[in-house]
Amino acid sequence: MNFAESCAECRRLAEAYEAVTMGWFRVQGQLRIAAYSNDEVASDRIVEELTGIGRRREQLRLQAENHIATAHPRVACASSSL
Repeated sequence: MNFAESCAECRRLAEAYEAVTMGWFRVQGQLRIAAYSNDEVASDRIVEELTGIGRRREQLRLQAENHIATAHPRVACASSSL
């Protein structure tokens, strides 16, 4: 995503997305440990947590895309994959 550095909302969304992504990596590491330990109960719980984190990441990504498209249309156009 092409965030505008001077926009407070862009910074907020970028920071939130980064925090959720770092959380995803942390929990992913926990899943590897649970799988290595053959702990099915922990693995199942962690998979549920990862699913929730994945949904939150997707929500933030969509919020960011919508914000960029409405508040910074020239930036959105420049970063378009079309």
